[in-house]
Amino acid sequence: MLQYGKYNTLFVGRRSDNGFYLTEAKPVVVAKPLPGKEAPVVPEAEGEEAAAVVEEVLLPKKFAIPGMKEGKEVTVFVYKDSEDRPVATTQTPLVTVGQAAYLTVKQQTSVGAFLDWGLDKDLFLPFREQSEPVVVGEKYLIWVYFDFASKRIVATSNINKFIKNREVDLKPNEEVDLMICYDNEVGTRVIINQKHWGILFKNEVFQKLEKGEHVKGFVKKVREDGKIDVALQKQGLDAAKDIKEILLQKLKENGGSIKLNDDSPPEMVHEILGISKKNFKKAVGMLYKEAKIELTDNYIKLK
Repeated sequence: MLQYGKYNTLFVGRRSDNGFYLTEAKPVVVAKPLPGKEAPVVPEAEGEEAAAVVEEVLLPKKFAIPGMKEGKEVTVFVYKDSEDRPVATTQTPLVTVGQAAYLTVKQQTSVGAFLDWGLDKDLFLPFREQSEPVVVGEKYLIWVYFDFASKRIVATSNINKFIKNREVDLKPNEEVDLMICYDNEVGTRVIINQKHWGILFKNEVFQKLEKGEHVKGFVKKVREDGKIDVALQKQGLDAAKDIKEILLQKLKENGGSIKLNDDSPPEMVHEILGISKKNFKKAVGMLYKEAKIELTDNYIKLK
C-alpha cells in the first residue's frame, strides 16, 4: 500500500509518454522465446493474488532518473497532484507526514493557506487548522499529517495535537534529535525526536541556533510532570570522557597548547572547543590527574 506523504521504495513498471508508472510489486518480465521454441507459460494467480489490484503511481518524465528501466528499484516521495491523483517525485520535500517544520506561506486563499514544502505542488493549511492568522512570506511551525476524511496531505499549526509529553520513554544522556522552535523566559523550546517538547536552558547554550534547525542533543532529565530538560552535550562523567578526547585532539592540532584557563569565559571555551565551560573544567581535571597536561596562568599545555 502506498504511503502518502512519505518515501516509498517502488519498482519501475511500464513506461508512458508522461513518464514511468511505478508499482510496489516487482513486475514479471517474460523472456522472449528463442527461435523454434514455445513461449514460457506464466501460471495464473489464484485466490487473493488474483483479486489483488496492483496500485500504480506516475513518476513524471521530468523527475525520471537516468538509466530507469522496467524492474529497477527506486525510492521516491509519493503525494497527490492538484487533481488528487497519486504522483511520485524525486524532489526532496522539506518535511514529510508525521514531522514538524517551519514553512513559508506562499499564498492565502478563501479556503486556507498554501505553504512551500519544496515540491511543485504547495502544502495546504486549512483555515480550521490555523492556530493564528498567517501572513504570506512569513514562516510558521506546522505539523504534516494525512487527513483520512479528505484523503489529502495537510498541515496544521495546532501542533500540540501531535507533540505531547505522554508516555515518555527517554533516559538521561540518551542521544536525541532536537528541532529548534522558539525562545521563552528560561531558554529555547525544542521538539525531541518529533514526539515530545523539551527545553534547552539559555545559560547552557553558547552557539547560535536557528528556528527549524535540527541538532544532536542529549536528555538531561525527565521530570515527574512530564517536562524534559535537554542539553547539547552529554552530562556527568560520560561527557567528560568524550570531551577529554576532544581537548586532547585540539591540543595536538594547536602545537600542544591552547590559550584557555579556569577563568576563560564560557563563550571563548565554546568558540574554541565547541563545549560548555562546565564540561571543559571536568575534562581538564581528568587530564590533569592523568598527568597528560600542565596548567599555566594563560595556557593548557600537553606534557
